[in-house]
Amino acid sequence: MPLIKKEDSFREFYESVGERYPEEEVVYSTLRGMLRRQFVLPYLKKFQGRFLDLGCNRGIYMSQYQNGAAVGVDIAYSVLKGAKRRVPEAHLIQGDAQNLAFLRSNSFDSILCSEMIEHVSYPQKVFTECYRILKPQGSLLVTTPNFKRKKPNLMRVGKMKSFGVKGVYGDYYFHTAFRPEELKCIAEKEGFQVVEFGTLEKEVKCSTRIPVLFYYKLYFLNHIFFHSKKIDDFNEMMLEKGSLLIYKLATKMGINKFLTSLVKEGVRSYLLAEKR
Repeated sequence: MPLIKKEDSFREFYESVGERYPEEEVVYSTLRGMLRRQFVLPYLKKFQGRFLDLGCNRGIYMSQYQNGAAVGVDIAYSVLKGAKRRVPEAHLIQGDAQNLAFLRSNSFDSILCSEMIEHVSYPQKVFTECYRILKPQGSLLVTTPNFKRKKPNLMRVGKMKSFGVKGVYGDYYFHTAFRPEELKCIAEKEGFQVVEFGTLEKEVKCSTRIPVLFYYKLYFLNHIFFHSKKIDDFNEMMLEKGSLLIYKLATKMGINKFLTSLVKEGVRSYLLAEKR
């Protein structure tokens, strides 16, 4: 399927997602979302001064930041309304992360860019803008999906479809991923000093190994014989619940560290960098 970049359609798409899909409620009730939040929050505790959440959604991370003023930027006005209710003291701006001309240079002490750059056409521009608006020695934390073989560029709307969300390209929308080394290369090209980079959510790979076998069996049976959306939704729910149950059992037994030591890398990449 040819990929045509349609920025206006992207904006319309994310407005629709924000209006119809309770993304934070859905994502942070899953194992992936829970692990991501556990990863990000310790960094927020270390950040000091004026903080920017770039791609803030409904403000789940801004609500946790306590070490200075918080500013949130998102392309969708619909999610900013939710962020205002959650964090009324935050400054919220509708805008494109690839062009932050409305923000002054050298004006932020720290920036969080969590699960956002995979949605933009020109990630290099995001890093360029982040470098410009950060103060010297300011910190940038990025998290984004990882991939192994072929770099993706489209994803099905999936669960969002049941909430009335339509894709940009049929049932698909633009959604890519980054290797940790890619993030490091982009950041260094802009002048950042990379402090840390790697992967997270290794626990997802450990905890889904058994549930995913049942998931694919039911998936193929359904798509061969029944073609039922209800069965697909049930299957997705059982995969999420089964994975979370196994993770909790492994945690209770104290074997999570051992299990993750057997996994080479996690399903998400991250980078922590500073402005020189």
